[in-house]
Amino acid sequence: MSRILSILVVDDNLSMAKTLAEIMDVEGFEVHAAFSGAEALEILRKERVDILLTDVRMPDMNGVALYRQARKTHPNLTTVLMTAYAADDIIQQGITEGIKTVLNKPLDMEFLLSLFSAYKRLIIKEAP
Repeated sequence: MSRILSILVVDDNLSMAKTLAEIMDVEGFEVHAAFSGAEALEILRKERVDILLTDVRMPDMNGVALYRQARKTHPNLTTVLMTAYAADDIIQQGITEGIKTVLNKPLDMEFLLSLFSAYKRLIIKEAP
């Protein structure tokens, strides 16, 4: 039996973060939700997390700044950005630095779940 993929959802829109977390929980992922970059960093200090799914624009820390801080202690953390602003310079910086994927809001949940299933096979080394 393989272990469960752990996802940290970060969005300053509480309903968005909670809804994503609930959907992923129902789909069988271990999910943590944070509503700010600072809260996300605190969760990363305490919990095992395989994937960071974060909004780009947040009041306290943008998603790329969160990624930069997170990789100091979690260098192999797979990070996926979500945004309503596709042509943002911040996103380009993140991609250059190693962000794996950028998803546009509103999110295509079927695609997101299939993406996480694919990441699970890579991260956990589960047999196809």
